[in-house]
Amino acid sequence: MFAVVDIGTNSVRLLLAEKAGSKLKPVKTMQTITRLGQGVNATKNLSEEAVLRTCNVLVKYQKLLDEYQVQNPVVIATSAVRDAENRSDFLKAVMDKTGWEVKVLTGKEEAQASFMGAVKVLESNNYQLDDEVVVLDIGGGSTEILRGFQDGEIITGGTSQVGAVRMTELCITKHPIETNELNCMLGLINRRIAPLVNQCTAKYSKFTLVGVGGTITTAASLELGLTEYNPTKITGLTLTNTTVQKWLFCLAKMDLKTRAALSGLCKGREDIIVAGLAILHVVMNLMDTELVVSDGDLMQGYSVLRQC
Repeated sequence: MFAVVDIGTNSVRLLLAEKAGSKLKPVKTMQTITRLGQGVNATKNLSEEAVLRTCNVLVKYQKLLDEYQVQNPVVIATSAVRDAENRSDFLKAVMDKTGWEVKVLTGKEEAQASFMGAVKVLESNNYQLDDEVVVLDIGGGSTEILRGFQDGEIITGGTSQVGAVRMTELCITKHPIETNELNCMLGLINRRIAPLVNQCTAKYSKFTLVGVGGTITTAASLELGLTEYNPTKITGLTLTNTTVQKWLFCLAKMDLKTRAALSGLCKGREDIIVAGLAILHVVMNLMDTELVVSDGDLMQGYSVLRQC
């Protein structure tokens, strides 16, 4: 039995799993939105309130892992902590509260782990991929895109400072979202991410685009009308850009209360989901392809890479 804790820009997640041969068998998963990265883009620092919210959740997760007798979980952090000038204060706070040492992933490490996790979970579900795969991981603070082979070998890719929380804070002032703000956000996303998309798609043969992360699994849940998150149902689901665009403009016209009441949209994501879908829409439009959803991501992928 082992555990991975992922401290993200928007949420803190837990994966508790067992090894079943070369596969991972999830025993328990948890996700709590703490919005650690709130304001980081403007202030370059993690706020005291966000750090406290996050540490409180980590203490709760620690108590759960104690019940399962897991003593040394792998604890990783991504964009918000990576970008914060006061990240050493946060790492010390986590150590003081839990005794856990946090590994802050580089953008490249985060992307590679997401790539591996996305591919392995689809393979476990017997999904047939093309020889080459492009994995899109939309996070709260950044978006990672990597191109590689099914075995995890990376060809090219990287990270862009485009994320659901970051874009919301930069571009959105009210809900429903005004048309000019939505259009400005779409333009900014396009300018920031187009070079990375081109790097991953230009002069290459056919590929399967695979999507991971909360924005993409939420889009799948919305399309399926799920009242409860179900990784089995969303993994392998194909999303077209027409579907993504439909949800993007539909949700943009809603206030936060109306969005939050939708089946498939978890509480705490209603204010950033439009920005996330805007990123997804721009990437799919630039690539001119459909997308396959995977519940696997950097937690599963990082576990696999540590075993290599």
